[in-house]
Amino acid sequence: MSYRQQQHPKVIDAVQVTVLTNLVPPYRLDAYNALHGLAYKVGGRLTVICTNRTEPQRNWAKTSGDFTHQTLDGLVLPLGENRTFSIPIGTKNALHRATPDALILNGFGIAQWQAARCAHIRNIPTILQFDGWIGSDQTYANTVRKYIRHQMIAKADGFVAASSRGKEWFQQFGATETDISVAPIPTSFPPPRVLKSFADRAYDLTWCGRTTKAKGLGIFLKIAADLKKRGTIKRIAIIGCTDLEQAQSDLSASGLSDAADLHPQLSPIEVPEFLSNSKLCLFPSRNDAYGVGVIEAIACGTVALASPLVGCAPDVLDRSEIIDISSFEDWVTASQALLRNQILWQRTQQSQANNIKNNTANHQARTLWEALQQASYETTRVRRWS
Repeated sequence: MSYRQQQHPKVIDAVQVTVLTNLVPPYRLDAYNALHGLAYKVGGRLTVICTNRTEPQRNWAKTSGDFTHQTLDGLVLPLGENRTFSIPIGTKNALHRATPDALILNGFGIAQWQAARCAHIRNIPTILQFDGWIGSDQTYANTVRKYIRHQMIAKADGFVAASSRGKEWFQQFGATETDISVAPIPTSFPPPRVLKSFADRAYDLTWCGRTTKAKGLGIFLKIAADLKKRGTIKRIAIIGCTDLEQAQSDLSASGLSDAADLHPQLSPIEVPEFLSNSKLCLFPSRNDAYGVGVIEAIACGTVALASPLVGCAPDVLDRSEIIDISSFEDWVTASQALLRNQILWQRTQQSQANNIKNNTANHQARTLWEALQQASYETTRVRRWS
């Protein structure tokens, strides 16, 4: 029992939980359903308010869950690739209709900032959830965003990070370590129950993600071309193409056209078929807030290698499996070692699988619920949106 629980041992009898986020991606849906279930058991419910309807460069179907789901009106400005900037309308009214006893703010947009201010005035326990870390945060660095984040963190009652790096990020912004929980992100699909063996996997090397410079496609193709010349690989897959014509041109220039299966953006339910058939998946990203693709590859029994700029890398990969994007020879050497040694591959596969045991929807929901409970013990509050 925490110090707060000892001082204020009152348990919430019924809680109306509201989450304010940009949208509900596939890897959040089951977690929100589970969180709604926890609230429902004590007579409450979950309401999820989104600032966006879709995310660019994603083939995500519209989803509905057990929870109440609504989207704010407003202006959404594209910023390139899959980034957008939202100017919301009606944040306060949406919160008033949801009447939350506790609030989870996922991200640090304008709507989240408005909600944080409203919650602070009304003494509503507030949890901040952030999937990134200092490396990814630098991409969005500007004076206004930094001010908003400082203000929101100073007034929040608890924090939930996706990784150990995210926890360190909150601490750098002034959050107390004991107020920070870590809830690793789950997969976007149910992982296969039975995994194929090394010999039964047709693809030696796989790319899974948006085919952009930021994700490191050029580095991947250079590594694949070198491994092909050495006779280490015969077949590769590229999943998630944002521009098929450009990707075909890049493959041709790399001498990989005859060895590659090229696929556009796929729905999450289609991805396991390819990952389960892959021996090795590379993530030479230049910027990745968390790296759900790494988790999904490992969940399908694929061994993953990633750059240090992938947020989850230190939590799920060994040091030898985290390779700097400038160290081309190290990528080739590590890939060769795994593809030529089945025992090493199997040992690495098992080690990585053990490191993602908490990347589940239930673990995420339980962590959020416990963070809400802890925040609510802080003081006796009058929770009323009026």
